[in-house]
Amino acid sequence: MTDIRFHPNDDILTCYAAGDLEPATSIMLSAHLELCSHCRARVTELEDAQAQKMALVPSEPLSEELNDLLDTILCHPDLPRDEVADATKAHIEINSKQFMLPRALQQHDEQIGPWSRLPGNIKRAHVATGGHSKMNFIYMDCNSALPQHTHQGLEITLVLAGEFMDEHATYKPGDFIVQTSEHRHAPKTRADQDCLCLTLLDAPLHFTTGLATLLNPFSQLFFR
Repeated sequence: MTDIRFHPNDDILTCYAAGDLEPATSIMLSAHLELCSHCRARVTELEDAQAQKMALVPSEPLSEELNDLLDTILCHPDLPRDEVADATKAHIEINSKQFMLPRALQQHDEQIGPWSRLPGNIKRAHVATGGHSKMNFIYMDCNSALPQHTHQGLEITLVLAGEFMDEHATYKPGDFIVQTSEHRHAPKTRADQDCLCLTLLDAPLHFTTGLATLLNPFSQLFFR
């Protein structure tokens, strides 16, 4: 895609290239890279630079245990293609619509929970990734909205299909949006456009206006 406007910064891409991200954030980056040729090229540059640095470091012989482990990995037979296909689920379904799953999740669909309802005509399906951060698929139906909120920690949103908007911009497939406690927004969709996102939170939301502020004592319900 060529019209992606929001990308991860170089710090995140560098950590991804080095394999230093936690699993949930790594999945988010992998899904973004499927859609973004610009960031794929940047990751390739970072990996090449890291490989050149590693080439200058004198190598040490592997231990007997590591050699045995390497032999086991290299000698392990590949699954037949039909077994690989059986283990892969390429789509997620919501509201009688099918959406393509990111490749990083296609062989782990059993980690995707059932859909549940949130206020504002929004649905959520939790993705079990381990670690403290919480990953969810968020489906915003047409003409849906989430009350204005800020973030007690970090929120990453990757648009997979459709689009949504807030006070600052309109976000389309491939956009990788990072929000912190410095940001506040009220995401919504148009009357004729739904949106599927993959989101990552490391702390609950904090609602900032209207009756929604009454939900703040129960904000852990939105962080699971």
